[in-house]
Amino acid sequence: MWLSRFTLEHPDLLLEFHSWTPGGDHSVGEYEVHGPPVDWSEEIARYPDVLEAERLDPRSGERRYRVRYRHTPEFALALELEILFRRPMSIQNGRVTCTLVAPLSRVRHFLRAVARAGGDPHLVSLGSESVRSDRGILTPVQRSLFRQALALGYFEVPRRITLTELSEKVARSKSSVSRTLAVVEQKLLVAAESGTA
Repeated sequence: MWLSRFTLEHPDLLLEFHSWTPGGDHSVGEYEVHGPPVDWSEEIARYPDVLEAERLDPRSGERRYRVRYRHTPEFALALELEILFRRPMSIQNGRVTCTLVAPLSRVRHFLRAVARAGGDPHLVSLGSESVRSDRGILTPVQRSLFRQALALGYFEVPRRITLTELSEKVARSKSSVSRTLAVVEQKLLVAAESGTA
């Protein structure tokens, strides 16, 4: 898929997959690109399986893209097996990190198909927790930003760094950093309240 090739060509970028709508033989997804503030839409649109790529609201400083692309056989199999992909998913240096929700037999069938297609899937852990149980878990992007903010003194009283300075250090828009940190704080508070933090 274009995601693997794009991130292999730009190993310093981290893509976060936020939303997805399947069509007949294609899907539409929304992705956030974390890295240099470049408009990647033309490059993404050049991949053979991409039908259309556009940057969403470039004036806001956001790095979100809407991409319409053809299904791979493995992706079509995931749809057929009714495997749910929890979002956001992260993609970096050609590797997708995600949580699959389905009976183990379906997940194994899907992973074998990915391996036959030349992929190198790794099952990291198994669980039988409910879909709602991971509210306190941070995505890789959220965890990275949280750790950077913590290290730079953003959460100290008084703060050692402002939101504007933090945004400049992590090369993201102020609104994106503010929104992400608000989500992080909410997730950590919910996890602490429920005793899972």
